[in-house]
Amino acid sequence: MKHLIQVRPSVHLLCSGVFLQGPVELEGRAIFVPIKPLGSEKRAQWLALYAQECGAPVDGVSLQKLIDQGAAENPCIAIVCPVRKWNGPEQAEAEATNHLETLRELLSWGTGNDVDPFGFVVLGPREEEAFFRPLLPQTKKRTRLGFGNTGNDFVRSLTSIIESAERDEHFAFALSMLHDANKEENKRFKIARLYSCLESLSYKIKKGQGSRDAVRVLLGLSKGKTGQVSISGRTYDYDVVLGAGILRDLLFHGVPADFSKAREDEKDTFDLIQNHPEVFVDDLQSRVELEVARWSNGASNGQKAE
Repeated sequence: MKHLIQVRPSVHLLCSGVFLQGPVELEGRAIFVPIKPLGSEKRAQWLALYAQECGAPVDGVSLQKLIDQGAAENPCIAIVCPVRKWNGPEQAEAEATNHLETLRELLSWGTGNDVDPFGFVVLGPREEEAFFRPLLPQTKKRTRLGFGNTGNDFVRSLTSIIESAERDEHFAFALSMLHDANKEENKRFKIARLYSCLESLSYKIKKGQGSRDAVRVLLGLSKGKTGQVSISGRTYDYDVVLGAGILRDLLFHGVPADFSKAREDEKDTFDLIQNHPEVFVDDLQSRVELEVARWSNGASNGQKAE
């Protein structure tokens, strides 16, 4: 087992929540190696602490029994990817990122588990070249759009969203897709998922018009430039609906995207979607969140449509 995790040079992604009975080797691509479970000691300790805060007594024997019972919980694996050309740990990790994400999704399919990454280990060609870093939970602090973070406004908005989801399956589906999109690491896939959220919220508008036109009506946008961004000294004027819609059609329906035939006013959009997809991710994320906020306030164009 040890020789499987000592491949050099290599990038290792450590993940929890997934169980494998033994190592699995994909020739030249990756090795999946079961490693020691995380267990539940920390969770048991926090649970006991919280119970005490609630006024429930917890004795040391009961706590230790709980820790021992959970020793095999939260099984872990290492996804080991060999590195063909070594250019330092940062470059190795960056080049392996997309491949590792695909392998993580492959494991999720193969095991039926949610494969949760929690750290990287990178081994260089020489024995002294060993690097590691934890993956801390991503907690994005954002200003709520259209209502406050606390107080009665926030409670009213959450209540309204729950009620909307209970009476409108399309809206509930959009929330589900947003939940999935927030966990998506691949930027192009995230764009397609976020755009699909907007499509779901524009279902009442789709009467004799295309999906992109319906999304534009939902967002109150005209066809053409919707945003501008400067990257490395170049200014891009882009159409977020056009770019995201084309990418969504490509990934969901296999509609070919021939960017070489772009009109002059479309070139910035197509260049961005291919080379800087993070611009579309940020743009769409805020638009989807704002649309959910509008829905909670009964102010969405998707609700007003007859």
